[in-house]
Order: sequence, then C-alpha cells, then structure tokens
Amino acid sequence: MFLFLGWSYGSMGSIAKQLLFYLTLGGCGIWAMYRMFTLNGAIKKCNRLAATQAGMSADEMMKLNLI
Repeated sequence: MFLFLGWSYGSMGSIAKQLLFYLTLGGCGIWAMYRMFTLNGAIKKCNRLAATQAGMSADEMMKLNLI
C-alpha cells in the first residue's frame, strides 16, 4: 500500500509529488512502476539526510551503508 498509494512521497518530504500522484491517479500505474525501481535509492537518500542532521560522521554513515 505504501508504494501503490503514493505514501512513499509524502513520508519522505515530497508532499507536492504525493498530491500530484493523487491528482493523476498514480499516472495510471506508471508512477507506481517507476517508484518500484527508485524507492531503494530514495530511502537511502532520506536516511543519509537524517544521519547528517543527527551529526553522524562519515565513518558512522559508512558502517550503516549510507555512503
């Protein structure tokens, strides 16, 4: 449901993309297919940003496989 309802955009700070997802009805499934292949990278990017804001060093982020 997270993927097919567009919730992945909103939970990662892209509210505008989530609203566009709803307005276009998920691009008739095209957005969901696209997101299926890009979700892993988006999660890593979001986690990397959170780790940077928390003050983690590059060595700590490397241990968590964020770099």
